[in-house]
Amino acid sequence: MSTMNDLDLQLKEREEFYHRMAEEAVEGLKTIQAVRQQLSGGNNNQDVNEEPKRNPVQDKVTIRQLLAKRCQEGYTDQVKDLLHKFGADKLSDVNSKDYEDLYYSAEGIGQ
Repeated sequence: MSTMNDLDLQLKEREEFYHRMAEEAVEGLKTIQAVRQQLSGGNNNQDVNEEPKRNPVQDKVTIRQLLAKRCQEGYTDQVKDLLHKFGADKLSDVNSKDYEDLYYSAEGIGQ
């Protein structure tokens, strides 16, 4: 009986070993796919309904250009009022989460 128990234990150990190896192989393949995806510059796993990531620095530059244009057009007071609506005296005080709303609001100035 002892030999049977030893054999059964060895089989269980090998089975667990192969399961771990299979799990590691799957994780390795996922890593390889992620690296290939990064190298190709694509993001095929991105949800279709998910919006692309925004770049707050670039957004701030775009908003600054629009606000400067509105000021040059003579709408300086409206630009200041708009910034105050977002709780700021200047663009650098505006929360980056509000950039999109601020941009669309600024587009409406003078329209």
